[in-house]
Amino acid sequence: MDVDEAKGEIYEEEHVHGVYEQIASHFSSTRYKPWPIIERFLRELPDGAIGLDVGCGNGKYLAVNPDIFIIASDR
Repeated sequence: MDVDEAKGEIYEEEHVHGVYEQIASHFSSTRYKPWPIIERFLRELPDGAIGLDVGCGNGKYLAVNPDIFIIASDR
């Protein structure tokens, strides 16, 4: 890893991940309801469909359609 890459990782840790850690409980409590257009999209997927939610936050979309399989990750 070169110096610039290391600096970038440190910056990201402090200014992105650190901030989200500080605001996580408030962030989650204000973002509990799925957006209607995304909810509709997920409900219209065929049974057995597979999806990927990168940056899923609190996972609010994971239970929208129990007939599909969603792989979710947030750091």
